[in-house]
Amino acid sequence: MISKILVAVDGSSHAEKAFEYASYMAKKCGSKLLIAHVLEEFVGVGHSILKELEQRDIELLQKYKSRAKESAASISIDVIESRGNDVAEEILRIADKQKVDTIVVGDRGIKASKEFLMGSVSYKVTHYAKCPVIIVR
Repeated sequence: MISKILVAVDGSSHAEKAFEYASYMAKKCGSKLLIAHVLEEFVGVGHSILKELEQRDIELLQKYKSRAKESAASISIDVIESRGNDVAEEILRIADKQKVDTIVVGDRGIKASKEFLMGSVSYKVTHYAKCPVIIVR
């Protein structure tokens, strides 16, 4: 039984598809949906820029939460805003802490190079997760 699904979002088209799939899956399984975004920490970024990025992330998560409620009003939805130097490690940390049954990620994110078939975040999550990972293309 799948009781908790974690979907990682970053605003990319690949994350959008992952979110759609995770929302559908949560609705069908009656699972709790955790929507997470990791703000990658940058060295030397000024306070005002960091605050702007944090505000954008909050708005992004609220947009996804509203959409999830519209499409699956009966499921429980939480959003998780996190920071870290390594996005994949942070997603894995969230998954462990929240004891999720499944992680859903897009095959590439905003910063992915077109040279790679699968982004480094999805690659790491797939290889180091303690639960099943679904990669959505």
